[in-house]
Amino acid sequence: MQYGDAVRRVPIFVQVMNTETAARRRLMTRIAFITLVLCAACFYAGRLSVTSDHKPAPPKTPLSTPSLVSDNQPAPAPSAEPVRAAPSNTASFTNRWDETRWQQLISQPGTAARNAALAALLEALATTDPQRAIALAQAEGNLNLREDLLHAALRGWGRAGAGDAAVWALGLGDPSERSAAMAAVFAGAVAANPDEAMRVGRDICRDNPGEAVVTGSLLIDAFCDNGNFAAAVQLAADGEGTAQRSIWMAEAYSRWATLQPQQAAEAASVISDPALRNEALHGVVGGWAGSDPAGLTQFLTQLPPGGDRASMLGQALQSWARLDPEAVANWINARASLPDYDEGVAAVAGANFVKTDVALGWAESIGDAKLRSATLADVLHNWVLEDLPAAKQYFNTTKNLLPEDRQQISEIIGTAEAGE
Repeated sequence: MQYGDAVRRVPIFVQVMNTETAARRRLMTRIAFITLVLCAACFYAGRLSVTSDHKPAPPKTPLSTPSLVSDNQPAPAPSAEPVRAAPSNTASFTNRWDETRWQQLISQPGTAARNAALAALLEALATTDPQRAIALAQAEGNLNLREDLLHAALRGWGRAGAGDAAVWALGLGDPSERSAAMAAVFAGAVAANPDEAMRVGRDICRDNPGEAVVTGSLLIDAFCDNGNFAAAVQLAADGEGTAQRSIWMAEAYSRWATLQPQQAAEAASVISDPALRNEALHGVVGGWAGSDPAGLTQFLTQLPPGGDRASMLGQALQSWARLDPEAVANWINARASLPDYDEGVAAVAGANFVKTDVALGWAESIGDAKLRSATLADVLHNWVLEDLPAAKQYFNTTKNLLPEDRQQISEIIGTAEAGE
């Protein structure tokens, strides 16, 4: 069977099962990542000591001002000048604290506008009197508003004294609260003084290795949210050790790609270091797949064959197939048989949101005999659990299974029949 003919056997109108939205999946992935790393890091909480202009507590070691670009690994430059617009959570920042206005607002019934005005006032107060701003936030009885006010105070404190604010935030015992507090500190610091934010973040990572992965990821997010992608990728490329760089590169380029996918992809593709380029491209795929999988697929086809392009194509095609399976079928029909494309089709066929009959059509369209057999085996494995008679009938008639895969499915069918 020729590849082109086989692909055309794929049903055009594919029914895809309901799934969570791409935005929901990105959010849950990010929450899972931060929670996992914070649990590992909580042993080290409170061991940090950094300095700032206010110096309420002396640091354990003198702080230096590190270079933003590593001598060993130059960071890739974005294709365009970074946008330095203030993030949305600091858009209402004002430099003026008004005691009278605070008393008026705090006595009024709660509304969204009133609560936003309270947060803006506390953010302003924290730039000159952070301890009082924190105390006012913690005195709020409404737990949701208390959290919002506390983060506003930490943003203001981060603007004026990122080091001291970071010490306070890292002293929080609950990992999720500590992460949210550090994110607020970095948001304020990056908006007011990016170099100081970078210095504080690097010092935390240097002096407290247990906090390094989380701290760097939160700082990268703050830079990206502020539009300063150049600083984000610099920090990521300078990570200590392969594991840290891998996480940071993926975080930086994923966050960038959710906002500016084409620019992030172009910057990632010209990184000279192969390992860093690969991590960056995987990050781009993670950030771009949910917003424009068709555009991502087109970009990936322009990369040289080999490496991880096949797995990245698989991720892009899976995301695309959720939205428009007909377009995916047409896209594959228009292309010659290539190993990278076969792996992409295999990834779609093995996705849990694809119905069995559709998955079989995708699997049968794969040109490589070994990959086609392995993909069919995966589909049959699940099918046996759903509809044993139908799966057994297909198994007995298909000629696309190689001996090893046929033996595997035969054993699964035997086990299923014995359990009935």
